[in-house]
Amino acid sequence: MPKILLGVSSSFCAHFLKGQVAFLVQHGFEVVIISGPGEEISMLAQKENARLYPIPFTKRITPFTDFFQLLRIIRLIRKEKPDIINAGNPKSGFLIMLACWITRHNKRIFTLHGLLSDTQKGIMRWLISGTEKISCAIAGKVIVVSPSLKTHAEKRKILPPGKGIITGRGSANGIDLRLFSRNEALRVQSLQLQKQFGFEGNEIVIGYIGRLSGDKGIAILLDAFNTLRKKYPFLRWVLAGPVVEEDPLPVQLLHQLHHDEHIFYMGNLFDVTPVYDIIDIMVVPSLREGFGNVLIEAAAMEVPVVASDIPGCRDAVQPGINGELFEKANVPALVATLEKLITNRELRAQYGKNGRKFVQDNFTNEKIWSGLLELYQHLLP
Repeated sequence: MPKILLGVSSSFCAHFLKGQVAFLVQHGFEVVIISGPGEEISMLAQKENARLYPIPFTKRITPFTDFFQLLRIIRLIRKEKPDIINAGNPKSGFLIMLACWITRHNKRIFTLHGLLSDTQKGIMRWLISGTEKISCAIAGKVIVVSPSLKTHAEKRKILPPGKGIITGRGSANGIDLRLFSRNEALRVQSLQLQKQFGFEGNEIVIGYIGRLSGDKGIAILLDAFNTLRKKYPFLRWVLAGPVVEEDPLPVQLLHQLHHDEHIFYMGNLFDVTPVYDIIDIMVVPSLREGFGNVLIEAAAMEVPVVASDIPGCRDAVQPGINGELFEKANVPALVATLEKLITNRELRAQYGKNGRKFVQDNFTNEKIWSGLLELYQHLLP
């Protein structure tokens, strides 16, 4: 039985592997996972028959901690002797690729989920760019999660030309259309949420799902929301996702998220599908992105999407078809884009209908998993 080792940085990244692990097991692979510890990844490993090695990766550069984690990964590779190794994310991917090189493991794949260095400055930008370049150089193959990210990474000379591979139209894991679909059971859950929030049915709900960190542009969306609510008092904002301590949000912003009666922060959720069912417009105001999985999740749920016009988001949003793009970090542009959708219910409905078809045609789980399986089988003797 061939063995594959998959590496991610944190438990929150379990959504990159959900269903994919079981798919690989069904096709004859033994799956081992290296990840930061947490309930999400533990549940996934148990449910999908993988073995988990938790390693507490840090997002910051911590030389001593990183060195000892590197030693742990080297010992783990020598112990498990996987046939294929596929690791992504900045810190964990770099350490695992480095361990592969040290142990001379030659079937190593790096998955490029985005460029962390895009939002860094000075010496940090130089250092992180260096680790990204090394990860891509060491890897035998580089899976890139979107076409526009591949172009961007090549332009920045992070990714050697011709080395990047894209599975299907992009994304790390695709979408389970059975899960992200409106039905009666989901409607019951969403009605309970609306009752919990005190919604009366006449609200327009802006949504954000994902990590709460500076590079996700939460402050930009808050500024736009505060501007729009003066003109549209029925506007509400619902958020879900973990707060990232390594890239903290301003204290004043966090205070408003927790105390504003028109903002509903739900924390980190295992199941976000009921949240999509109460959202009228999904917004991803990121300053950097690899693909933007929540954009295709929302589109699958027939929710119109708005996102920054940056690499990654461009592959998940078709302007004028399933949503709109706005200039990165431009609050007036975001206000104008949201106002266009707030005031046009028919346009929202049309974008939602188009979005479901867009995902169905391009981003189903099976399309992504089949491409990965073909790559893995090609690497086996």
